[in-house]
Amino acid sequence: MTLRLAPFLALLCLTLSACAGGQVAATAAPETPLPESEQLYFDAMEHLAGGSLIEAEQEFHKVLKLPSYLKVTALARLRLADSQFAQHKYDESIETYLSFVQRHDTNENVPYAMFMVAKAHFQLAPDDIFILPPSEELDLGPVQQARSHLERFIRQFPRSRFVTEAVQLRDRCLTLQFAHHEYVIKFYTKREKWLSLVFRMHLAMQQFPSRARTLPNYELLAASYGKLAWRTRAIELWTAIGQRFPGENARAETEIAALNAAIAADKAKGLPGDMPAELPPTAAYKPEIATESEDS
Repeated sequence: MTLRLAPFLALLCLTLSACAGGQVAATAAPETPLPESEQLYFDAMEHLAGGSLIEAEQEFHKVLKLPSYLKVTALARLRLADSQFAQHKYDESIETYLSFVQRHDTNENVPYAMFMVAKAHFQLAPDDIFILPPSEELDLGPVQQARSHLERFIRQFPRSRFVTEAVQLRDRCLTLQFAHHEYVIKFYTKREKWLSLVFRMHLAMQQFPSRARTLPNYELLAASYGKLAWRTRAIELWTAIGQRFPGENARAETEIAALNAAIAADKAKGLPGDMPAELPPTAAYKPEIATESEDS
């Protein structure tokens, strides 16, 4: 995923005062001299707010060398992570945010840090995975990991002011994952890889029931069953289509009649008329009777 620096810094400036007890909001020079620790922190914050990210990171590292009992060291660790995130150093920022949470687990900024952990994972996820063919299929782990962190944050901090953005990012992960399923299904359809198509469609319907269980997908799956001579399965699915989509009753009845006729014709020739008994375990999944109602 890509991140533009200016919007992040604008958001950060709005977030600073609310996320760290007011101290981090200072952007104008104090009227009275500050202790050395606070002056170092103040200088680092000025660099961060001004977009001088390398300088900010260096200054925050200096603050972290001070005694850990000072309040500014906790805040510096959090803002060090912010400066790393703004430089697209997402792996480093994740480590620093988590270090902040582990060292300061009662700090009021923990929800913000956990949100930024999830957001950094989202930034690490590629945004073009669905354009690659299945033979070059990428590991969807980064997208799933980002989604898991976002969902965990939403569960743990349902009243956080960052939940709205977390839900939006989570939904983008879902869209990206499902888009990849769609691309692979089209890939197999074009190449008439019916067995591969069936298993991929089953997976999409299991993982994304509300998105994948559409009339076109049911029709494609039923047609694939027919291509594989899984005629009983095709009859079951066309029956479900007629029940779930009343406007398709007539067509469903026509398809079912044709399938029954094909079974009878094969049996008259001494052929099984239906799919073989031995099939991979995943073939046992029947989306036409499955009960999942939400994307998992």
